Amino acid sequence: MRLTKRSRLKSVGLVLFGATFYFVFLKRTPDKNTLLDFQRNVGDDNDVLQLDKKNLFDPDHEDESVINAPDALQNVNAGKKVFNEAPMLNKYSHEFYTASELTPWRSKPLPSPSNPGEYGKGYKIDKPSEMESQLIKEGWERHAFNQHICDKISVHRYLGDKRDQECKDRKWRKPLPTTSVIIVFHNEAWCTLLRTVYSVLETSPKVLLKEVILVDDSSTHEDLHEQLEEYVKQLDVVRIIRTPERVGLIRARLIGAEASTGDVLTFLDAHCECATGWLEPLLERIAEDPTRVVCPVIEVIDSDTFAMGITSSRSVQVGILGWSLGFNWAVQKNRPSNQASDDAISSPTMAGGLFSMSRSYFYFLGSYDDQMKVWGGENIEMSLRIWMCGGTLEIHPCSHVGHVFRKRAPYTHPGGTDVITRNNRRVADVWMDEYSEQYYRRVPRARKIDAGDLTERKQLREDLGCKSFAWYLKNIYPDLYAPPKDDIIMAGEWTNEGKSNQYCLDSANPQGSIGLKTTLYVCHGMGGNQDYLLTRQGEIRHNFVKELCLQPDGSSVLTKACVYPQGQVPFSQMWEYTENFQFLHVQTGHCMEAVDMTVLLKPCSSDASQKWHHRELKDSMR
Repeated sequence: MRLTKRSRLKSVGLVLFGATFYFVFLKRTPDKNTLLDFQRNVGDDNDVLQLDKKNLFDPDHEDESVINAPDALQNVNAGKKVFNEAPMLNKYSHEFYTASELTPWRSKPLPSPSNPGEYGKGYKIDKPSEMESQLIKEGWERHAFNQHICDKISVHRYLGDKRDQECKDRKWRKPLPTTSVIIVFHNEAWCTLLRTVYSVLETSPKVLLKEVILVDDSSTHEDLHEQLEEYVKQLDVVRIIRTPERVGLIRARLIGAEASTGDVLTFLDAHCECATGWLEPLLERIAEDPTRVVCPVIEVIDSDTFAMGITSSRSVQVGILGWSLGFNWAVQKNRPSNQASDDAISSPTMAGGLFSMSRSYFYFLGSYDDQMKVWGGENIEMSLRIWMCGGTLEIHPCSHVGHVFRKRAPYTHPGGTDVITRNNRRVADVWMDEYSEQYYRRVPRARKIDAGDLTERKQLREDLGCKSFAWYLKNIYPDLYAPPKDDIIMAGEWTNEGKSNQYCLDSANPQGSIGLKTTLYVCHGMGGNQDYLLTRQGEIRHNFVKELCLQPDGSSVLTKACVYPQGQVPFSQMWEYTENFQFLHVQTGHCMEAVDMTVLLKPCSSDASQKWHHRELKDSMR
């Protein structure tokens, strides 16, 4: 029987109604939290589930593996903590803040080009008077920077907007989270502390800046007590918390975080300057995904002239680490050719002084290791924890914050000189698995230092279902190479017979710089800058901060970037240790010789100054 037109329409309507009823009431898709939880927790150490984030909130996205996520979650996440915070932004957010909506808390006074330091320029007194010279000297002694120049520069100075044009053109989507800015200080100079605070207030949108929390870690300078209390009363959004005794940076930050009320925690050091538009990029990345931890580009403020540098997006460096667990900077490798100037950049580690992080994610991920003392190592520990436990770490090229870099700390550290080594040992023992031996090879004295109870941190790692350190090396920082045991012929110190075996081959290279001359120094048996590996590939390798190989340049023996295992060892980096105890350079046929306190390449001879003897670092062996 043929259906009439009216009957056919009625039948189609019933089918559509039935399908709608099925998908809306019987086969609901999971909520956003479930999808995010599934995405973050599926996969073992060698597998990362590649869900397309842009489709997670697409109502037309009906991948069966995603729709059935709750069942998968029960199997995968048994016994593991799950982070349930949903993003504030998704791909359908196309409402943008207007310029007026992003008005800062305070207006910055109009700049005057004639004022010292304006537009981030340096200031220098060419011919200081006797009194000025004395003030400059006292400032250096007290704060490890030129306080006299610092005092001359306005606390409201304008840095200029030197961002890439793409960053200037960006508009920021709604809604963004609020942030608490936490600044820890101890005996900080008035000029740098106030310039930090004002730079936050005069560049941060009022709608986004919840508060500025100053944590005074038991300062003893008089002007940082009642005088500072009275001063900040005029700054409604700023408050001071004081520790009853010196607790150090890590625990002081925990105190500030506990007192905060913003959605996001933003940590700054007390000698910073925030540039125009620094905050919005950090908050937008976190609003899109609360498991992101985002850092600004840290610009160097010269400790003598207070000139502030500026870095283009193409020149942004990323944070790295060496086997000694020291932090360093490196040029981005394999940067995509289509990477835009306003795209965030993944970074293996962070410097730790300046970053933003969802408050809830901060605590979910274990905040700081509160058994670490004072400061040091906490940035590496947090970097590893972020990557290995499901988060991401980024640097945003549109966010610029200046930082005064000092060559020394102008104050004492409670807890003694081994605090950083103790902290780093906690990192190695909790997070590095079998690779912790690489740390102990570089810092053998760490074995003798009590790292404290590690039970809670190891339990945290288990509860979070974190990946292995091998996964971190493979997926996040593959350049951190450790020669396999089978490739190592000899490792340890190399003494020189011509120096009565009292002096050793020494890198004198605490920063891991390329192109420095190799030297001699009194043997100390502590590894570090005197720990060298002779490999089966013919290299003399050294890694205290970065993996470096010895290579001649003329008659000098320099540290150069190792080529192996990314490529074959070049002849210029190949050495042979002869039966006469000489280091023979294969390419030139010359030998390594101790000359005064340096190392040169000379024609081979029988001189004792060309004879090198291997000595194991006893403390580096278990």
